[in-house]
Amino acid sequence: MKLKSFNQYIFEKFKDGHMSVFDVDDTLVVTSAKIRVFDPHNGEEYGLTPAEFNEYEKKAHHELDFSEFDDGNLLLNGRPIEWVLNILKKTINKEKAVGIITARGDKNIVIDFLKKHGIKINPEFVFAVNDPKSKYKGNNAERKKQAFKDLIDMGFNDFRFFDDNLDNLAYAKQLEDEHPEVKVETKHIQSQWIPKFKD
Repeated sequence: MKLKSFNQYIFEKFKDGHMSVFDVDDTLVVTSAKIRVFDPHNGEEYGLTPAEFNEYEKKAHHELDFSEFDDGNLLLNGRPIEWVLNILKKTINKEKAVGIITARGDKNIVIDFLKKHGIKINPEFVFAVNDPKSKYKGNNAERKKQAFKDLIDMGFNDFRFFDDNLDNLAYAKQLEDEHPEVKVETKHIQSQWIPKFKD
């Protein structure tokens, strides 16, 4: 669908401009995937969960490997965070707009995960901001903010954003200052609300 006709479709279907936007990891699902950290100075290597990565202070010489988040099987076999997933399902069932903005690099595995849980989402509303083919630059929070700008360009201006990372939420909130017509309500998914992953 061409962008112009897609924007026309959005204008007609979602005239209120509202969209609920969800992160994936530690927001909709908990998986065994970890960020691998290698320290070439001492040879130390370890893995961080997304929650641990949120608190991690990266040193300039650290090498990070996010490849486990490209494994669709790890996502499909993850443990859903049911109460957040239910909010997403209820929003779609009310024929309201739902988007996904994830730090992952492949939106198709996210769409497959949602399909497994009976959720059909418009792929135009799914943004994997670390896709090597994407135009997004900077850290994850900056990239997610850029994805929000794409949604604003589509005609959305009233967001409810669910994410476990405070930086991501803060960057999205900045859009209110940059675009007076935009409202961003943030929902922080706190670590104590997230179930532990068990194999």
